[in-house]
Amino acid sequence: MKVVMKPLAIAILAAATGSAFAAGSTATTNQTGNNNTASTTQSAVDGAVATVDQTGDNNNADVSQSNSVNPMMADIDTVGNDNHAGIVQDDSWFASATIEQDGNNNSGDISQTLTSDNTSASISQVGGSDSSVATITQLGADNNNAVIVQDATLNANANIDQTFADDSSATITQTNGEGSIANVNQHDGDFLTATVNQSDSDFSEAYVEQTGDSNTASVSQQNVSDYAFADVMQQGTNNMADVIQDESHHSEAYVDQNGTNLIGEVDQGLGDRNLATLTQTGDMNYGRIEQSGSDNVGTVTQSGDNNSGDIDQWGGNGEATILQSNTGNSAYINQTAPAEYGIASIEQTGAGNTADILQTGLGTSIDPNTATILQSSDANTASISQYGGAGNNASITQM
Repeated sequence: MKVVMKPLAIAILAAATGSAFAAGSTATTNQTGNNNTASTTQSAVDGAVATVDQTGDNNNADVSQSNSVNPMMADIDTVGNDNHAGIVQDDSWFASATIEQDGNNNSGDISQTLTSDNTSASISQVGGSDSSVATITQLGADNNNAVIVQDATLNANANIDQTFADDSSATITQTNGEGSIANVNQHDGDFLTATVNQSDSDFSEAYVEQTGDSNTASVSQQNVSDYAFADVMQQGTNNMADVIQDESHHSEAYVDQNGTNLIGEVDQGLGDRNLATLTQTGDMNYGRIEQSGSDNVGTVTQSGDNNSGDIDQWGGNGEATILQSNTGNSAYINQTAPAEYGIASIEQTGAGNTADILQTGLGTSIDPNTATILQSSDANTASISQYGGAGNNASITQM
């Protein structure tokens, strides 16, 4: 069989290390048809390059590369349904792995382990990739990058796991689908970044879990992504979490942070009947929830010193609650819908706290604006302002 290198592989070879790759080992497989199997193993060879192209259904392609003193590259492309593609790279510095799949019910799996520093992994599943699964695992390696893209994804699943991987990033993008799930797990590493983008994807779910210092997480579910669910959990120092659910109705967002100098923000814009819960434990945390639709519920719970809780609701019939413990905290709730009512509650334990509630909804004697502030201990400040409407109810208790 005549061996033909793909243009992408040739370009990478020429740009990577010049003469080092000139003597590298290459393996190329092309298959057309159904129920085919392709297996490539490269071990202890210099500058390994492996490419596999398959067209058809129910095919399987696997590439294994290990123990190379020079950068190695693996690329698998499949067109069809019910295909599997797997790449394993270990003890491979500057390794690159790419899987591209077009079709339904496909699965792609990339594993880069054992001191595979400065590696990159990418999985793309497009063209109506219903029920497809993509998984990237990077273990015990620093400066890694993992990217999964799934387009037109009905019930697709994407997973990225980075453990003991400092200075690494993970990105999952799922668009134009329904019922897709994204999972990012980053453990025991510093300076990790996790990003999940889900748009035009009803009933989508995003989960991000990070342990370690200086972590950053971002989840975006927008453009008519109704019934979306986002859950972000962080442990460590100097962490930041950011959840945006825009034009998403009946959606839920949860942020749970544990550490020092944490910042968590949830933005639910132009969506009705959404729920957002932000929980922080530690010193100098900042929590904020913004909701601009109607019938939304927001809750901020903070434990520690110098916390700041802020909930803004611009839609009617909103419910907002802030719970804070310890001293020197501040809590602000603004419910400024031009019509309908709001329900707001702030509870603070400890001394030297500040609480402020503003409500401008019309309210009625049947559905009034309701504001409650409860403060325990000394040297606290409380303020409630209600404008417009009838039957407003304000209660401040300091004890």
